[in-house]
Amino acid sequence: MNLIELRAIKGHLHGQLAQVNAIPVNCQSCTQFNTSMCGQYKAPPPPDWIHGTVECEFWDWDGVPF
Repeated sequence: MNLIELRAIKGHLHGQLAQVNAIPVNCQSCTQFNTSMCGQYKAPPPPDWIHGTVECEFWDWDGVPF
């Protein structure tokens, strides 16, 4: 690998990392969230989880980056 190839790989990985870091990890981006209810727990999630960061082991994203 030469310096040009290394820079190209770093640039590509930097772009990939930016896309992954832009994924909102909250209830609104979870596939189990339906308007105001969590499909996993069959209850409304805490308000700070709807828009804030969640620590839910069942959080599931659909994989569409936009």
